[in-house]
Amino acid sequence: MLGWAITIWCRTPEELDRNRYGHSTAILARWEDTHVRALNWLTELVDAGKAEQLNVSGYPHRWTARAGEVLELLADGPPNPARTAHRLMEWNTDLMADCPADQVLTIEAWDQS
Repeated sequence: MLGWAITIWCRTPEELDRNRYGHSTAILARWEDTHVRALNWLTELVDAGKAEQLNVSGYPHRWTARAGEVLELLADGPPNPARTAHRLMEWNTDLMADCPADQVLTIEAWDQS
């Protein structure tokens, strides 16, 4: 594995599935992380009951979580407890500020191997 491409949308999975191509303006954040534990923050949210993992077999891996649970983790950039290299591709602070805390977010991770 070469890393993960992670995207967070201010949309539910159903909204994305209905019209994936119309949601580029709904991207809160998108980055690539080269660390093998780059998804640990999502596992921790699931274990705490703050996120739900929808898909782990196949592509992409997919989770949902409320914005209030995720946005605080993004306050200083992508979650990166191992302090490894990541490549920031998109970071929409205005949309993050406007996203209600109870909004369901969709988080997808693509294995970059």
